[in-house]
Amino acid sequence: MSVRAFANYVHDWETPELAAEVHCILDAIDAPPIDDHGLFTFQKILYRRKYFDYDARGQIILTCRCILESEGNGGAFAEPFVSAVYGVCSKQSFADRGLDLVAAFDHIPLQEIVKTMRGLDLFKEPSIGHYLSMIVQNKVRKILFPPQPEPPPKPSKQERIAADKRATAAARNKNVERKMDLGRKLAALRDTLPSNQKFGWAVRKQFGLDNPLEVAEMMRVARRYGKRPEIFRNVGWRVLTELASSATSEEERRKFEVKIAAGERVDGAEIIRARSSNGLGRSRGTGREGTVSADMNADRCGRG
Repeated sequence: MSVRAFANYVHDWETPELAAEVHCILDAIDAPPIDDHGLFTFQKILYRRKYFDYDARGQIILTCRCILESEGNGGAFAEPFVSAVYGVCSKQSFADRGLDLVAAFDHIPLQEIVKTMRGLDLFKEPSIGHYLSMIVQNKVRKILFPPQPEPPPKPSKQERIAADKRATAAARNKNVERKMDLGRKLAALRDTLPSNQKFGWAVRKQFGLDNPLEVAEMMRVARRYGKRPEIFRNVGWRVLTELASSATSEEERRKFEVKIAAGERVDGAEIIRARSSNGLGRSRGTGREGTVSADMNADRCGRG
């Protein structure tokens, strides 16, 4: 076929009937006039529907809406923009997003993109439509389906163990803080009420506590360690009760306090073993609060 013959070649979709159908679609949505190249693109879409089962009219309308209803793209109702936008609207994964797809073009300045492409002196004019289509699809995909961050890696066994230890320590510290605060309040109340009977009655009324040993224990710990966070925030309640016990000698107590303040691990059983090696048994609850616990028995703490 000669060059002149090729120039005069008429494609099968360049028919008055298809042109009339396109104009009917555009008139129905109040679209502005479109250039011949854009018109031929829409005619081609309608022509191909007899070979492929798809909603040709719907794709044309969606293509027009993406261009005409998006911000700043009203002047792009022509080729090569129509073909590039149609390439997006013809993909089901994009078309299914409906209004989200139309809104995505608010962030895609079609004319500016082509202007930039031409300014690069990188693309031949016949190839601009092809590469524009690729650019538009990539931009729409990024807007509608942004990349999701990779899920964080699963913690290792060592990390899980460390996390469990932190959670255990946090729960332990919360319990210690609660009992320490209560012990301070009980000690302050005790200083104002020397009578065991009156003190026991007040404790039951104000704090709902009726176990004299528990009350004496919290007071004893609070008096000795209530102002020493370097001690009570690093160990559990049992360690504090064994340290504060009168069964623990001052020498042993100071040794353990130094270890705790230095961040070393200390447990209640270790303190009891140290007492046993020195000929002392388990705590019997003596000392000032210990005396209270011995004297303020169940009958006198609330029942006497």
